[in-house]
Order: sequence, then structure tokens, then C-alpha cells
Amino acid sequence: MKTCDLGARMTLTQILKMLVACILVITFILVSASAYRQHRTISSLAKLTDATSSIVTQLAVDQLAHVDETGKKYTYALDMVRLENLTFNSEIGGENFEFQISVNYHGSETRIFGPEPPENSTNCSMIVACSIWSNNRFQLAKLGVIAWRV
Repeated sequence: MKTCDLGARMTLTQILKMLVACILVITFILVSASAYRQHRTISSLAKLTDATSSIVTQLAVDQLAHVDETGKKYTYALDMVRLENLTFNSEIGGENFEFQISVNYHGSETRIFGPEPPENSTNCSMIVACSIWSNNRFQLAKLGVIAWRV
């Protein structure tokens, strides 16, 4: 009889070990799947942030930069007239983005250009200090950009 009890205990011990091992394996798989999903979300947000930064830089340094009569370009000095011909989409890294621009100047006046961001789409916003060429002088301003994937 003692032999049967010892055999039954061994079987019970083996069953418990197997059950614990299965629980650990299932937990590892679930945690790995969740971490992968989180990694993809963070990677996507990082790409959106990089694209927004690229758009802001391109606007402030090239597309909206004030050019004087001698042809000298002033980076981070916006020429508001150049906003009239601006397209509000950009391809960066093989992905298409749309964006909205806001220009805040005179302390409280804000002008918004471009389409509204979609309701259910993730977007990224950035604001940089700049100036506006107006009345033959530079005035302090802020250039804001909200970008999202198309």
C-alpha cells in the first residue's frame, strides 16, 4: 500500500509541475504578444513624431522662409504670402501625411491654414518659435503644425 501512495504522490507532483509549466508558458506567450503590440504602437508614434518634425523643419527652413530682394533666405522667418501656394500634404519615408498649420503672432492673433485633423486619427503637434516678415520688419511668432497619416 505504501508503494501505491508513493506512486500516486509522484503522479500528483508531476501533474502539478506540468500545470505550473503550462501556466508559465501561457503567461510568457501573452506577455510577449502584448509587448509586441505595444512596441508597434510606440514605433508608429515615433514615426509620426519624426514626420511632424520633418514637416515643421521643411516649412520653417525652406517652403515658408522669407527671401529678401537680394535673394537671401531667412530661415525661421515666415513669409505669410508663401502660405497661399502651399500644399498641405507631404510624403515622408514612403508614407503620406497631411497637416494643418497655425501661426500665432501679435501675442494673441492666430491664423489657421489647411484641413482639419480627422476625428478618429492619431495626430502629432509641434510648435516652434519663429518670426514673421511684416511691415518691413520681423515680428515674433509661433509656427504650429498638426500632422496625421493619410
